[in-house]
Amino acid sequence: MEILLTAEQEQKLLLTPQMRQSMEILHMSSMDLNEFIKQQAMDNPFIELQPVKNIPIIRHSGSSEQDWWLNVDLSSEATLESVLLEQLTYMKLDRTVLALCKWIIGNLDDKGYLLHSIEEISAFQGASLSRVREAVGVVQGLEPYGVGASTLEECLILQLRQELEGDPLVFNLVQHDLLSIAEGRFRQLAEKYETDLAKIKAAIQKISSLNPKPGALYSRGKTPYIIPDLQLKQVEGKYEVFLESGFLPAIILSGSYFSMMEQIASGDVYRYLKKNWQAAKGLIDSIERRKVTLLKVAGAIFQLQAGFCEKGYSSIRPMSMKQVAEALGVHESTISRTVSHKYIRTPWGLYELKHFFSSSIKQADGTTVSAIYIKERIRACISSEKPASPLSDQQIASLLTSDGLLISRRTVTKYREQMNLQSSMRRRNHQSRV
Repeated sequence: MEILLTAEQEQKLLLTPQMRQSMEILHMSSMDLNEFIKQQAMDNPFIELQPVKNIPIIRHSGSSEQDWWLNVDLSSEATLESVLLEQLTYMKLDRTVLALCKWIIGNLDDKGYLLHSIEEISAFQGASLSRVREAVGVVQGLEPYGVGASTLEECLILQLRQELEGDPLVFNLVQHDLLSIAEGRFRQLAEKYETDLAKIKAAIQKISSLNPKPGALYSRGKTPYIIPDLQLKQVEGKYEVFLESGFLPAIILSGSYFSMMEQIASGDVYRYLKKNWQAAKGLIDSIERRKVTLLKVAGAIFQLQAGFCEKGYSSIRPMSMKQVAEALGVHESTISRTVSHKYIRTPWGLYELKHFFSSSIKQADGTTVSAIYIKERIRACISSEKPASPLSDQQIASLLTSDGLLISRRTVTKYREQMNLQSSMRRRNHQSRV
């Protein structure tokens, strides 16, 4: 135990303030970095900025847009991420669990759902399954209740668990009968649970009061704006990654303050100037390291994702952060920081870098395909179905299995819900009203 403690202390000593700043800057989004540089310029007399002209800012609506905007919404309103992270600051957590919690919070979707499984997070972060489960449990205990769930059922159950006296009937209906509720089978439910219709309706009213999209509380009515860090372009038949660094103000070191520092060469003023001089140079170095790391990581990603470069979204192959880390000879945490909140413009639209990390599903011939590919196949099945007789999730699973894709009905349901596609019953009811 003493040896482990000594090793840990020595490791902490190696993490200099400059290294820590470099790690923080690598993790920042483009807009956060832009604001950080401006703040540093206000605090440090050596930092002078050249203003940026025509910053390429994209209004992102969740789809691939090519609209460009010059008016940026820099609202300081609370976001789901900031609200959850603030709650973590009041908790005493193990360092590993805390890091996992922050990663999980950063990877929730706009509704507050966690789209990665325990196994995927373990693979992405190189953490044990037990630690990941612990971290997910911590996030699921934060407010707004229901965040961190993987399914609608789990989201509602998390909210119900906060009540001192939970109604078993409500829990059972959420866990097993949401489809029957959606289809209005109230009398059948009363018979199933051997209770009267009034109690079923009261339970359903309780369920209706829950929030199926807890994360949307912090995103309703807001338009997210994005500055892409990178661009994927085809050059002489090959796809290459380029930096979109023009959004950052150029940092110039003040010559007049440097001359003042050389002339004084001692005393409190000298020490103050030297400290700021070193901080300014450190900021420039950290930003340059960020650029180099971004290019290296993105380059490795799109070498592995050559199919996407040629054919687009549906050709994204299974890929883990561990694969990219091994290709570059770095730790997975470096990959995680690099892809967090970073976007790339491609011939196929705007994408977040972390979007290219997808779990794999085995095919009948032993090869694997990405979850993204499976989702596109599910979408294609639904798009080509007969409106009068929409395909059930089991039928979709059977169709894909007949094509060699080993997938269960439950997985089809999970992916369909993640894509916000309605159930076959709701699609049929919608068609009947048209």
